Amino acid sequence: MKLKILGLDEKEKDKIELVESLLTKEGEKLERKIGEEIFIEFIVKTYGKMKVNEFEIVVRVFCSEKTKCSKHFFEANVVDRDLIKGTHKILDKLDNEVEHKMHMSDHRKK
Repeated sequence: MKLKILGLDEKEKDKIELVESLLTKEGEKLERKIGEEIFIEFIVKTYGKMKVNEFEIVVRVFCSEKTKCSKHFFEANVVDRDLIKGTHKILDKLDNEVEHKMHMSDHRKK
């Protein structure tokens, strides 16, 4: 799994490390679910110059061009005031999108 984080300042090193660990953990789950290597791009845009900023978070997942997933492109976005909570929300959205696009919920027991 490859990971690229854009838009976070070096001043927020503790948040960067936490976001990176969350993305790594979820990325490993997605790789197992999809069945091939993925590339995750995590983009953060900060709005507001007050005490409380809003973060717009966009996550894109690209699959290697080998198997069934290569034709799919997964993307999710969310706006939140807390970066960590927003990261959790976007990872849940991303997981739902992967299941929806890959039709994984269709594999029910009869």
